Amino acid sequence: MMDESSLDVAAAPDTEVDLDREDDKSSATEGPDSPDISASSSPVPMMLPSSPTTDFPPPRYSVKFTDNVTKDGDAIKYTINVRKLHEAGDILTFVREYEDLQFLDHQLNAHNRQAGIIFPSLPIKPATDPAGAESRSKKQLGSNNRSIIGDSSQWGKDCRMLEKYLEMIVSHPILGKDQHLSSFLENSDPPPRPTKLKKGWLSGVKDRWDARNYSAKDCDEWFAKERDWATTYNAHIKDASDKFNNVVNARLRLVQQMGHLAGALNITVAGNEGANGVYNKLNTGFSGCMETAKAGIENEASTGEATMGSYLDLYSRCLEQENAMLLRRTCLMVEHENACKAVEKARPNREEAAKTIRDEAEKEFQECTEVAKSEIKAFHQRRLSEFRQSMLYYVEGQIKCSRENYSALSNCLNKIKDFPLPQVKESMFDPNDNDKE
Repeated sequence: MMDESSLDVAAAPDTEVDLDREDDKSSATEGPDSPDISASSSPVPMMLPSSPTTDFPPPRYSVKFTDNVTKDGDAIKYTINVRKLHEAGDILTFVREYEDLQFLDHQLNAHNRQAGIIFPSLPIKPATDPAGAESRSKKQLGSNNRSIIGDSSQWGKDCRMLEKYLEMIVSHPILGKDQHLSSFLENSDPPPRPTKLKKGWLSGVKDRWDARNYSAKDCDEWFAKERDWATTYNAHIKDASDKFNNVVNARLRLVQQMGHLAGALNITVAGNEGANGVYNKLNTGFSGCMETAKAGIENEASTGEATMGSYLDLYSRCLEQENAMLLRRTCLMVEHENACKAVEKARPNREEAAKTIRDEAEKEFQECTEVAKSEIKAFHQRRLSEFRQSMLYYVEGQIKCSRENYSALSNCLNKIKDFPLPQVKESMFDPNDNDKE
């Protein structure tokens, strides 16, 4: 698994750190304005709680997904509880589908044109058809496995991811005040939405055109370091997320094989008297021990997936959004530089028009830079704080599961040791004696 401290380099032990200087907060190491910067080179101080102070206002809503999830055909319906924090009121409960959240994400991106915003990343749509369930099952249990994991087993994970998405939106200083979000959270009925959202072909052309500016040299060293850091960190956290998921999937495959073995041990031979009876009882006891071990490994996998697995998946998507924002800012920078060059080359009769275009490009670029810097600072504060929290929950969960497994397996071992075996003084039949008729 990727070590967060490998990318977060603290200052030297004897170096005095000035938290008020922008030059000392390199985004290429631990992110600009990382909270609680310590002068120690040990990675332990980086695990300390992030600073509770923030320039962002408190969220206006509290959002909670309930366990009441239903499926109607290919549509999965989530029950959500919403409380207004900016005014007194009761808890509002309503039902939403994934497509409602998808349309909300589209509206937020379309109506907030500020290029410096790091938009929260909407999780991918859960598989609802049999083909999707089969593909997900093969990915988790192996391509040769014929078992299908039910949809309900994934609903808890989907609820956590979608709840985190809405939580990041309502806590955002700009998106949290958007009228589309208010309409989504304050009305019992979902806002009208199109049947299917489609991107025009020009959108793909624009994305490829903007990608040409990805390697452009930044005029601001602070953002240049942030771009390099985000690109490197994005690759590392994606790799860590994939490898962590492989570990979880390996445990799920082991759980399934242990279940097959426990079931096979419960198959009895003919008769419950004599040696056959003893054999059946011994296998039944061993099968119970296998079920106990199976449950323990399954708890370890689910705990890891709900803590560290969720964090890695979330921030691998968040880094993509940060890189997208940095690319938008780079495109504005290139446009501003081109406008400046156009002024120098403009003829006298077109100089005023060129200056107007340059001033507009400069204003848009400066506004984007100001918002982007604030967004990046808040992003790193949240990233480090949630990394610490997820790491603590992950370690505590694994320790708790290990202790429970140790206790359960110790009891199983004692039961097997105490199993009463019959004492046979003399065998009436020797299977190796072939001379007897």
